[in-house]
Amino acid sequence: MEHNKMERREDNRRMARYRDESSAAATAWKIVGGTVLALAAVTVIAALPDIKRYIKISMM
Repeated sequence: MEHNKMERREDNRRMARYRDESSAAATAWKIVGGTVLALAAVTVIAALPDIKRYIKISMM
């Protein structure tokens, strides 16, 4: 009986460690994803004058 309790405690510790690692990884991916989206937005905003000029030329 005592052995089962010890095994469960060890399993709980392993699961808690995995949750901590996976939440850190998820946070890192959120930061990376946010950075990529921000860079894409900056690129589009910087290219807007060229895009507008191209549309204007192609409509003529």
